[in-house]
Amino acid sequence: MQTERLSTILCPVDFSDISGYALRAASRIAACSSAKLIAVHADWFEAPAYFTSGKIEEMKAEFQRDSAAAHQSLAAFVRDTLGESAAAVETRVVEGLPVDVILRLARETRADLVAMGTHGRSGVQKWMLGSVAERVIRESPAPVLTVRQAMGEARTVLCAVDDTDVSRRALTFAAAMSACLGARLTVLHVEEAGAAHPVADLCSWIPETELARCSLREVVRKGDASEEILKAAMEEHAGLVVMGAPRRRFFEGMVLGTTTVRTVRHAPCPVLTVPSGH
Repeated sequence: MQTERLSTILCPVDFSDISGYALRAASRIAACSSAKLIAVHADWFEAPAYFTSGKIEEMKAEFQRDSAAAHQSLAAFVRDTLGESAAAVETRVVEGLPVDVILRLARETRADLVAMGTHGRSGVQKWMLGSVAERVIRESPAPVLTVRQAMGEARTVLCAVDDTDVSRRALTFAAAMSACLGARLTVLHVEEAGAAHPVADLCSWIPETELARCSLREVVRKGDASEEILKAAMEEHAGLVVMGAPRRRFFEGMVLGTTTVRTVRHAPCPVLTVPSGH
């Protein structure tokens, strides 16, 4: 199987503490994978329909001044967050709604990873539905790293798999992340009731170049997939959870599987969701 390599990482920034956590995580991964890191801030202007042409021009001029200030603010935020590492970060302020800007730049830059903070709050069952993070996970062509808190030392990377192609791709990313971060790789397969195909020979899924660089441990559990993934993440003190993000079409859009949504909502660490390859 082909090794997954990172060359470009895109990190949306909204100047919050959480986006700072995501930026630090992205910088850490960029450093150990020799990838380019782009920090982007979405700036949006849309005049109400009832405004006169004179008022619109006045607001456009004000928006342009604010945009220049946004460039300065983004550069300052990156410096304050990353210190000396900020010098290696490209910064962009792009006009548009956040989701549209993120998805468009992910495609234009051919980003291999999107790292972003999510403002979801644990305990609120629907914190993620309709959010920027949820839509980016559904539609991004690249894997998405969602961050709610500072990324820890990452001694263990936990990869949840089943017998699907998207899980195979997720495992190659997990192997690369564990090698990059110097962490042990724990591969978890949950045998749910009625599952037709158990996973066999997980090691054969990982390219030999990555397998030689990571410490691999296989774990098999029985039960509900999302519950067992979350339990394992806590027990393993995982610094990162990696999993495939299967998508299915629903009317005009795409939706995520329940296991993916629940894991991203409640995981005690950042989660890297990997879409199927194209």
